[in-house]
Amino acid sequence: MSLNKQQIDALLGLISSAESDSADCDSCFEHLAEFAETELSGKDIPEALQTVQRHLQQCPCCREEYEALLEGLRAVNDEDM
Repeated sequence: MSLNKQQIDALLGLISSAESDSADCDSCFEHLAEFAETELSGKDIPEALQTVQRHLQQCPCCREEYEALLEGLRAVNDEDM
């Protein structure tokens, strides 16, 4: 498989924007529920969860899982009211 210039530029952009202290996908999933509950409560994101936040900004797959989790939590919260 060969990449065209636009694809190479896009990949290089992703690499250069990646932060070395960002969580990997497995670590992100381990803390995703805690992160979502913290965000839904309106509290500030603690430093320990900021790596999850940065990962979600960079990883579309984890972001998709996070959005689905938020939707589910919101539905549960709405039912409890």
